Amino acid sequence: MVMDNMATKGQSLKVRRLILISVAYILFAQAPAFAIDFIFTPNLTIQETYSDNIRLASKGQEQGAFVTEVSPGISIRGINGGRLNADFNYRMQNLFNAGGDGQTQINHQLQLNTGYQAIRNRLNVTARGSYNQQNISNLRGGDNINNLRARTNVWTAGTSVNWTPRFGQFANANVNIDFDYVGNDSADQLANSMNLRESINLFSGRDFKHITWNVNFDNSTQFRENEDDVSFQNTNATVRTWVDRRFNFFGTVGYANNSFQGLDTNNNGVFYTVGAQWKPNWYFDVEAGYGNNWHVSSNLSLSQRTHLSVGYFDRSIGLNTGGAWNASLYHQTKRSTWNFTYLQDTTTVQQILLQDTPFVVVDAAGNPLQGTDGQPIIFNASLPSLNNDVLVRRTANASVSYTTGKSSFQLGGFYEKRDYQNSTADQQTVYGANASWNWQFSRRTSLLLSPSWQRITGDAVEVPTNVNVNQDRYQFIARMTRTISLSFLSFGRSRLLNASIEYRFVQQDADLAANTYTENRVAASLFWNF
Repeated sequence: MVMDNMATKGQSLKVRRLILISVAYILFAQAPAFAIDFIFTPNLTIQETYSDNIRLASKGQEQGAFVTEVSPGISIRGINGGRLNADFNYRMQNLFNAGGDGQTQINHQLQLNTGYQAIRNRLNVTARGSYNQQNISNLRGGDNINNLRARTNVWTAGTSVNWTPRFGQFANANVNIDFDYVGNDSADQLANSMNLRESINLFSGRDFKHITWNVNFDNSTQFRENEDDVSFQNTNATVRTWVDRRFNFFGTVGYANNSFQGLDTNNNGVFYTVGAQWKPNWYFDVEAGYGNNWHVSSNLSLSQRTHLSVGYFDRSIGLNTGGAWNASLYHQTKRSTWNFTYLQDTTTVQQILLQDTPFVVVDAAGNPLQGTDGQPIIFNASLPSLNNDVLVRRTANASVSYTTGKSSFQLGGFYEKRDYQNSTADQQTVYGANASWNWQFSRRTSLLLSPSWQRITGDAVEVPTNVNVNQDRYQFIARMTRTISLSFLSFGRSRLLNASIEYRFVQQDADLAANTYTENRVAASLFWNF
């Protein structure tokens, strides 16, 4: 019976994949022909790396090795009159003696993003995809050069349709449909899945002056191979009665219908909230609502460069039941940018992987790191271990960046508490700090210094129940980069060659002896756009 159900489910997933491919074909292949300008930029990375602990072994078992990398790649940009844009990056990473095993290892890294305005300002179609390598466990660490055989290929592909119709002066709408597929080579750790989301927002038009309204429907379903499906669904409607332009009363009623194996953080049923909002001017408002789902929130916008919002929500119905804070702060000056966010959400590892961008290297606060040369990231320490749980996350990110004439500084901190809903793990907390200084001390030469620290505490997803982990990871990077202009008379243009030398130190201290190690790494590399 179980095998029959699994076979039926596998056939069903194949049908859904066929639907996804068919929709993508209809949206793109049937679009009218138009001219588009493409910019092709081939590139080549040559790198020699020495690690004094290539297998990340415990003290006394270290083994040193040289690893040679020759990685061709290509970047493609396409633009058509503002209606279509395409961004494609690919690299074939060829590693010789990765992990010190004397073998050749080939890894593929890819990122694709396209957008097309089928009907200007009304109908937008996008497509996206990625292919890279991820650690199966967030406790071990290591990248492709270490070749610990604890990594897996992960690929994603998806398309979105966004439609914004207007129904005269009566109502406006925003309709969004997303199809995404997440696959990997370790399906026993993370189920391959197809994700379908439909979001419909209908709101009142100019015919409504003293009474405004909006209706929202959001449904997200994750169809998993050989695992239980996961579904999040929320429907709600809000009506506001305006006493004047500064004050209004509102009422919200809705229905939550979520389906997944979990603990007591989700309750399905009808929810309601009644309350009022006061907005004395354009830059400040405060709102309070009471019901089985109640909240208090406020927004302050002193200018386009300064915005603060904070809210407290207590829900009896829906996801994330109980009390929770949401907050954000953004402030920008001539030379600095300040960011802070705190939120609570319910998600899955598959959904987190859909947000991963291998060719954009960012810190924990989402800020692009300096001096990365546009090459892909091959190790992300903050991602959770691959598993099929639904997890409730409480995340906080803070960052500040400051730029002078020749230097840029970044300082960040992050905190994430994960409540796993159905596994041997219960809770896991990850927090840390990072900094970077990029000094352009001459026109073509720069120095990057970047220390970071991360701690993981709580339950380990990878080991039996009730095993607690405490683990600290320290890292320091120093990189010197020199940009050289190469002229090719036959083509009448010059290309840039980035030569760099990098020193990297990693120390990991863990309760589990196998995860305790120290690594020193030196790398010399050439990155050539031609």
